[in-house]
Amino acid sequence: MKRFLSLAILMTVALPACSAPNSGSHALPATSTQSVQKHVRHLQKATAQKGRRPLDVLGGAPSFQFALNLFDAPLIGATAANSQFNAGILGVDVIDGNGDSWQLVGSDKAQVVNLLALQETSLNLGSGDLPAGTYPSMQLLLDPGTTSVTYNGQSYPVQIVDPNHPWWDPTQTIEAVSIPLSVTGNAGDSITATLDFNVFQSANLSNGVVYLTPTVAGGLGQPTIGGTVANSSGAAVANATVIATDANGNVANTALTAADGSFHIRGINPGGYTVSIANSYTTAAGVTVTASGADAGAAASRYVVVGPNSQINLGSLSD
Repeated sequence: MKRFLSLAILMTVALPACSAPNSGSHALPATSTQSVQKHVRHLQKATAQKGRRPLDVLGGAPSFQFALNLFDAPLIGATAANSQFNAGILGVDVIDGNGDSWQLVGSDKAQVVNLLALQETSLNLGSGDLPAGTYPSMQLLLDPGTTSVTYNGQSYPVQIVDPNHPWWDPTQTIEAVSIPLSVTGNAGDSITATLDFNVFQSANLSNGVVYLTPTVAGGLGQPTIGGTVANSSGAAVANATVIATDANGNVANTALTAADGSFHIRGINPGGYTVSIANSYTTAAGVTVTASGADAGAAASRYVVVGPNSQINLGSLSD
């Protein structure tokens, strides 16, 4: 059986055949282009002023401001003190109903972010203006060449599983990570969203390489669901997977309990969620996670409703 990704034991789980390794650092292409599908990428004014020639630059139309914050879900045995999971972030594009891309934030050079330092404090990714309207999804733009893992002084390369390149990238080297988050803004609105680059769901280390299936959750506002998981004798249950399921039966996000049983779920929309606990769980990267200290039998679940900025503490959940 596959074992869970743990930087403490260097995640020895095998992964099926993956794509070829990426090398080198890549910047965003210098010119906005049009695909054979005749989509358009709209660049922010500040980017266009750096000498780019976008097909369309935002200006004049009624707009709203959209800001993004980034968190990360924890890993077994990994903290910012003993590990680094460095993600080379090039920016975020918002996708409209026609499939066109709107650059929200971006840079010519990747911003290398240690995701493990974002378990309690968020990173402000920036903000941008968008024409009023509805945008069904987003893409986090990742540079594989500046994305790596370091543990106890040793670095490990990161290889993207099933790469997904944005249509406008002629080099086909940028990774476009889909974010299932829809936003609707009216003229003059100021909207904030929270993203969770869930490394717990995304990574699998095998034979000295971290195979990454990038999994990013997102929600409007900054709601958080927290609590602790304990067994019938009151002892903490570590490495249990806490799952937030929305009213439609979709998993909005997951989190892993720490050694003291605590957890935080972020990157979710306001609304109602069933919070449940799994003592055995398979991540998006194909790693099986097993809880430690749990009692036998099914764990209890809890229903909770969160608002745009709710900080909900569920207290102790029995497992």
